[in-house]
Amino acid sequence: MELSVNPDLLEALVSALPTEVHILEPIRDERGEISDFRYLAGSHTAYGKSGELSGKQLLSIYPWKKEAGIFDRFRDVADTGNPLDMVFLHESDGHHRWYHIKARRFGKGIVVLREDITTARQAEEKIMQLNWALYKKNRHLEALSSELKTFNSIAAHEYNDTLRNLYKNLEFIIKNEARELSDAGKANIRRAQASIQKLKLMTEDIIAFSNVHSEQEMVTADLNEVVSMALHALEDRIRGESAVVNVNSLPSIEGYPPLLALLFQHLISNSLKFRRPESNPDIRITADAVKGTDLSNEAAIPGAMYQRISVRDNGIGFQPEEADKIFTMFYRTQEKGRHKGSGVGLAICKKIMDLHGGFISAECQPACTTFYCYFPVVGRN
Repeated sequence: MELSVNPDLLEALVSALPTEVHILEPIRDERGEISDFRYLAGSHTAYGKSGELSGKQLLSIYPWKKEAGIFDRFRDVADTGNPLDMVFLHESDGHHRWYHIKARRFGKGIVVLREDITTARQAEEKIMQLNWALYKKNRHLEALSSELKTFNSIAAHEYNDTLRNLYKNLEFIIKNEARELSDAGKANIRRAQASIQKLKLMTEDIIAFSNVHSEQEMVTADLNEVVSMALHALEDRIRGESAVVNVNSLPSIEGYPPLLALLFQHLISNSLKFRRPESNPDIRITADAVKGTDLSNEAAIPGAMYQRISVRDNGIGFQPEEADKIFTMFYRTQEKGRHKGSGVGLAICKKIMDLHGGFISAECQPACTTFYCYFPVVGRN
């Protein structure tokens, strides 16, 4: 018994749906077995409008569907009523297309839905390729991290011990063989010792920089408590420098408290180190909220809000053209060359701000130097 379907209704139905819809009735041979299917309606095919498929046979249009096994799957749906849900790749003239096919029995025929998922499949494959590339990159980074940890371990122990022993041996020569050394020989040894000390300091700073990382989740950190931790760590030095540190009320942010304490410790230490000889250090720490759209810094996100923490001092400052350079590893200005240090402190500050998703900047005026720390406000636009 053939299916009785209103052709106008089918035409309207298949034309309205975004997915290809094909309604097929089976053609059976004298043994009652399905030998082909006849289209009652179909959409979005190479034959143009859906109406042009009506009455045509499936295998006469798509003979490859028998070799691909799709015809047998359709026949199983019509005979058993088992639904079909499959994805297959069709190759034709060097082109590859992915299709998602669903089929259900409808009376004695079947309704077939076909969706071209080539774009989605290609996107999935691209994501898989990117994930694989990311996996290999992560493995590479893990290997580099392991190598860095090994270097840190060696530098923190064997390397520093070697430098220490080398310095002591030179000192032994100075003290015990001084009468047999010329003045030039003694001067050369002292210069060698100075270079060893400088190398030791640089090694310690590199280790300190590489140890700045975040392995735990962010927590809500009260910056008032964080700054108090930094001031406590520098208490003796602040007293020794007769410095004044004024801290206004500070907000709470999402962050890593130990790293934040280290950030302010370096900034305050920087203010103490580069003081003006004729005046006591005067350091002021304040906070305000700013919009990313109001900031000229390219690191600022236009739609974001930031908590800006300002650390201002009355120190010797820097040249305007050095505003970005001072956050570079080992950068030291000529004016600051007489101060002890390898120029890693501000680089550590920048790294800590990066880990918090923010950024740091500085400006210098004749009477003061100000460092600005911008922390993004989580959950606000």
